[in-house]
Amino acid sequence: MIESQATDKRKLILETTLNLITDYGFHATPISLIAQHAGVGAGTIYRYFDNKEHLINELFTAIKKRVIKAMLQDYREEGSYKERFKHLWRNLIQYCIANPKEFQFVEQYRYAPFVSNMTREETFIILGPIMQFFIESKRAKAMKDLPLYTIIALLYGPIVSLAKLHLDHNQQLTEERIDQASEACWDAVSYKSES
Repeated sequence: MIESQATDKRKLILETTLNLITDYGFHATPISLIAQHAGVGAGTIYRYFDNKEHLINELFTAIKKRVIKAMLQDYREEGSYKERFKHLWRNLIQYCIANPKEFQFVEQYRYAPFVSNMTREETFIILGPIMQFFIESKRAKAMKDLPLYTIIALLYGPIVSLAKLHLDHNQQLTEERIDQASEACWDAVSYKSES
């Protein structure tokens, strides 16, 4: 029971931080404000996190884990590379749209100096199943033999742009538009012989 309460409190602190930092930014969100909005004492926050940077790094990692879990939801390895790719791509954009604060947080802070190298390395490990799919696709000659980070840039950039357009209400992302975009992204990285 005590462990469950600790987990709940930690989660509350992380979620409160996410809400405040996306509204006010890193520098305008002191620990005291997080504590006030979470309904806990500042000492309670320091029981779980060494400092604000540690808290932000933990939040970043937690969000990345949720993103990967969402991407892999209902994922099956039996389909063609194209089907599997489109499934992962669609799940990611739908997650970004359904979780705008998490999307905004990751976009705003993924290159921030206070996101530690250890957090970046841990994030890379979290991305393992997706990286494995890309490596497998390249070996099978389903995807072009490009460096992994080039492939990620070609695929993630459109997701960011489309999600922002949708969230800013400049464009409505219908299922048809999402499908067209995933098809175009697949065309960008696939060998033309793969269907």
